[in-house]
Amino acid sequence: MADVSSPISFKRRRLIGNLRHTVAEEAKRNPSEEGADGFYEFTAEDYYRLRKTKKEDKFLKTQKMREAEQAKCSSRLTKAVIRVRFPDNQTLEATFHPSDKIQSLVDHLKKVAARPELPFYLFNAPPKEVIRDMSMDFYSAGFVPGANVHLSYGIPN
Repeated sequence: MADVSSPISFKRRRLIGNLRHTVAEEAKRNPSEEGADGFYEFTAEDYYRLRKTKKEDKFLKTQKMREAEQAKCSSRLTKAVIRVRFPDNQTLEATFHPSDKIQSLVDHLKKVAARPELPFYLFNAPPKEVIRDMSMDFYSAGFVPGANVHLSYGIPN
């Protein structure tokens, strides 16, 4: 290994291997510095390409604006399709209104279950998140427009 300085770039380089190279070979490998400067000029084409990819201007929103935007989105969504997967890989699909509570899903599952006396719990996966708050509506739980919920028998950890 040897350090050799090139008369073209005036930088110190570490070369490994053959040290027989000339200035002419170095000039062939590295194009002239003047031709490469045109690459860095900002053109009108670059401007329009950047402008096209730029998303909407972001601005800060007040709480009132965020609530109005959320109400507008929730009014467009009229149903929540919930698929419940049982431990034996059977799937039950039910449709609810987004403002219904998760407790209505639990009540529906107790009606259709073969053994409603067994304790069960609901969870999302992945990652496994046990649904503990049954008073939350489907929209605030993130189950709108649809969700896959897993049912498991027993008591959650």
